[in-house]
Amino acid sequence: MQTQIPVIITFISGILIMALFFIPREPFTQIEQLTTRWYIIISGFALLLGIDSLILYHWRKIKRGDKDRIYSLILIISFFVALIWGVWAWYKYGGPFVQNSSYLWLFQNIYLPLDATMFSLLAFFIASAAYRAFRARNLESTLLLLSAAIVMMGRVPFGGIIFVPFFFAFSILTGIYFLYISTRYTGLSSILRLFVGLLFLFLGISLFFPEFSKIISQFIPSFSDWIMQYPNNAGQRAINLGLTLGSIAFSLRVIFGIERGYIR
Repeated sequence: MQTQIPVIITFISGILIMALFFIPREPFTQIEQLTTRWYIIISGFALLLGIDSLILYHWRKIKRGDKDRIYSLILIISFFVALIWGVWAWYKYGGPFVQNSSYLWLFQNIYLPLDATMFSLLAFFIASAAYRAFRARNLESTLLLLSAAIVMMGRVPFGGIIFVPFFFAFSILTGIYFLYISTRYTGLSSILRLFVGLLFLFLGISLFFPEFSKIISQFIPSFSDWIMQYPNNAGQRAINLGLTLGSIAFSLRVIFGIERGYIR
């Protein structure tokens, strides 16, 4: 019964919510208002359960004497200080975030700087992830590297002017590389690599002509906007579509009792 009752409640709730969404008629509209109140009440109890779980987890780490127990102690102290301070500010000022509230000072001068510091650390992780992702090891990573470089050059001031020497160095080095590796192959493979190498060398040398350099510098911002408007939007829509279909499939698994991980 401990597993059957939650599955039955989940099934009835899931079918009811779907019916409320697809049948906006009486008495379903009244039931929707009732379920909204249930949702608020259950969310409040879930919040209390989450607080209890958080405090007990870190309290056990302190009792066990784990090496990172100092962070658990700081978390518990900060939680109760913020809670007591907020209740006191509510009693004295009528709300924790009203003008001249001491809790507002705590939020603006302690919480927000700490939050900004945590988000600033993401820059280092993003740089590390970009270094691993932008290594041109295959065709996909090479396309990612080139498109990212074009977008970055097109979005910064004077990006088109900066792109000209960058494109020159890239074309010359790529041309020399393909000419070098063409000697390791024979037949059609060698001819193709030789042609690609000569093509890149020609593109690099053509930048010495002012007309071609001007065209390249004006082309990069427009090409960057095109990448963001069409391929980027298409990829985002495909990802969102996949996430939506996955969410629907997982919801159906939960409603029909196939997925029971939430019971454990």
